[in-house]
Amino acid sequence: MIFKGVICLRIVVTSDTHRNSRDFFRIIDRHESNADLIINLGDSESEIQLLEITKPNLNIKCVAGNCDFSSTAPLEQFITFDGKKIFFTHGHMYYVKHGYQKLQERAELEGVDICLFGHTHTPYIETINGILYMNPGAVVSGSYGVIDIEPSGIMAYHNKI
Repeated sequence: MIFKGVICLRIVVTSDTHRNSRDFFRIIDRHESNADLIINLGDSESEIQLLEITKPNLNIKCVAGNCDFSSTAPLEQFITFDGKKIFFTHGHMYYVKHGYQKLQERAELEGVDICLFGHTHTPYIETINGILYMNPGAVVSGSYGVIDIEPSGIMAYHNKI
């Protein structure tokens, strides 16, 4: 994406769809032309399967959540995108409903730039020790996240459906 003559890359982050296909696909339709990557953080198995069939050219990465019972997706992933190391997981394995300490320990150990998680359904953005942490909230509650990687840095924000 080019914004004011500067190339930036956009990541759309979704989580916890819980079969709210209508709103999930509204997000996809809204960002299909301006997202370079879509990351889904789990509890969205049926929507991801449908998305892979209906829009096979999208660049999408996903992990399984605690409600994705038959998923073959990994529980966590590490990728490098535009030179930024990204760690993403649903969050249940790190007990994020009881705090972020275990997740932060793993993110710092791995030396990531961005750490994404869901599970709590609560939107959250904070930079700690140089790592951007984001929970996009839950699609089922009308929330998702956007991350723009620009030459000047990383900008993250929440969006409503």
